[in-house]
Amino acid sequence: MMFRAVAVVIALAATATAAPKVRTTKALAKTTKVAAERAKAKPSHDGAHARVAYAKAGELRTPPEIVGRQEQPLTLEEEVATEMEKLLRGKPLRNGVTGLFVADARSGEALFALNADDSLNPASNVKMVSTATALELLGPTFRYTTRLLGREPDASGTLRGDMYLLGTWDPTLSIADMDHIAQQVALRGVRQLDGDIVVGSDPTRDGIYRAMVPIEIVAGEPGEPPTVTTPAGFDLVEVDVTAKTDKRPRKKHRLTFKQDLVKTPDGHKRIKLTIGGTIGKEGETMYPLYTRERTAVAAHALRAALRAHSIVVNGDVRVKELGDFIGDSVGAHGLPIELARHESQTLQDIVTRVNKWSVNWLADRVIMTAAALARRTVPSMDVAIEAMYAWLQRHPQIKKDQVVVDTGSGLSYRTRMSPVEVVKIIRAAAGYQAGTETTLAKAWHDSLSVGGTDGTLRHRFRMPETKGQVRGKTGSLKTVIALSGILELDPTRPVAFSIITNSLRPLKKGFVRKAHEQIVALLAKYVAATAKPSVLPEGLQVKLGAPGSLPSINEAAVTVPDEVAEPQEDPELDAETARIPLSDQKK
Repeated sequence: MMFRAVAVVIALAATATAAPKVRTTKALAKTTKVAAERAKAKPSHDGAHARVAYAKAGELRTPPEIVGRQEQPLTLEEEVATEMEKLLRGKPLRNGVTGLFVADARSGEALFALNADDSLNPASNVKMVSTATALELLGPTFRYTTRLLGREPDASGTLRGDMYLLGTWDPTLSIADMDHIAQQVALRGVRQLDGDIVVGSDPTRDGIYRAMVPIEIVAGEPGEPPTVTTPAGFDLVEVDVTAKTDKRPRKKHRLTFKQDLVKTPDGHKRIKLTIGGTIGKEGETMYPLYTRERTAVAAHALRAALRAHSIVVNGDVRVKELGDFIGDSVGAHGLPIELARHESQTLQDIVTRVNKWSVNWLADRVIMTAAALARRTVPSMDVAIEAMYAWLQRHPQIKKDQVVVDTGSGLSYRTRMSPVEVVKIIRAAAGYQAGTETTLAKAWHDSLSVGGTDGTLRHRFRMPETKGQVRGKTGSLKTVIALSGILELDPTRPVAFSIITNSLRPLKKGFVRKAHEQIVALLAKYVAATAKPSVLPEGLQVKLGAPGSLPSINEAAVTVPDEVAEPQEDPELDAETARIPLSDQKK
């Protein structure tokens, strides 16, 4: 209630000074019906007339407009707000809508704000909600398990009957993990399998979610077909080569690939890969064959791994429900036992990968599987979203009708949150609010990217006042750039912040990111000026200027040019996601 009253003060101040609105969040929200229904606030003003409010005497105020000569010097807070306004009014932020909210992470006291209640799209900042929810549902030490069930081998080392590969929807399971399982089987003394590898009908429970089979292609003699090699012992892929080797070397090969699902005469599933076109003389390449035959890839990879460990495999791959497998086993020779198992990394490690590198497909799979395992049901995005809304209600106490969440990754143009709500999420997930479990909070806090050090922020915040002091989550879509996190320069007073820029047109990412960095650098100078020198990082020298002016840190000033030089692009890295259609990334 107090912040709503403060928002009225900001709006009144903006009305007296701002020009007519140019771009509004309402216009941005029209991109989808659900966002338009739920967008609960409209921008106070456009970027060209931004008025940043600052905290004074327990309320937010806007600094005076400087017209002509200023009679009295600005206070430190007024100067920080004024410098922020210069950034927000300049290129490239002035043509869009930028929401800003900065608060004391422990007390929640507002420090600076602009369009803080506006309902904007935070893009990948949504991962902060999905990962916090997953950690709470399963715990940071949880591991996905994949087990191999069957009967004990006889004295000759022969296992008579089928083996069942039983997973738990592990999104990180890989072909290489099958070797670990096969090694354990060999150590049990198995020398021969007189049966099939059996998996369930669920396409992802027992399978490899990111199913990719490497196909090696090496040029032959000019005019002859190239040599194509599939992984040793891997029978799932059958290759038909119509391609030819060119007479001349070429840097870019002109190969074509077509895959079809076929069945062998005895009814077993296979992938037929037809390779056409041409490959340059003496050339070689690797074609990554991505497929949705996830359980088939896992089962065939296990067969190949067993063979690599000198185990004779006489059977093929078959689909059978777990209950039927157990019933048949009991009728034949008793309950099956666990022959081998693979355990994933801890959930804390997986969440760290998601947040530091902003991996979209993995973010969606983690929350979908975590919510499903907690509820003992099949993974789906509906179940995942329900769990995320429940977490928002429990912790930052954000009601379902206040925000729009429709993915675990933020890879959506329908998402809506305000900077105030994002800061509430950060404070709750990082353990700054009462009632947060310490282990969960530390796991989530440590999963964020560190400025100048790792993840999507590794090339950013390299100045002495910010390197290693910013933990954050980036967000990026064509019309969205976001940066939210924690500034930890003063350990006695960590600062939570959220900066979200939305536009109707594609944004120049490098420009916008640089402007966001400069806003955070201004915050760092403000924190340094208000902190006790003894609590600042060793080697960080604060040099105070004239009364009311911003201090310099290590004599490095924050510049606020009219036009920011375009930095080296550093998009959120998700090379794997780039290889698959958007429709597949959410499955």
